[in-house]
Amino acid sequence: MTTANTYIATLCHMRDGFLHRYDSEPLYAADNADAIRKATVWRVTAAATIDERTWLQVLVDDVAIHSEELGLA
Repeated sequence: MTTANTYIATLCHMRDGFLHRYDSEPLYAADNADAIRKATVWRVTAAATIDERTWLQVLVDDVAIHSEELGLA
């Protein structure tokens, strides 16, 4: 039996040299790959248009396991 782990998908903007979260969603996934897949699906609905440098991060225990730049340079 597979146990679901809790992950947090976040959308972040760069401010003063640091990533700051502006939207997030808890995810329940079997493993890291499943969490990244679910986060990618979520971000499509959460951020229909990205008008500045934006990152998608997937966190577990407040540590990023995935970070992907989505926005404009």
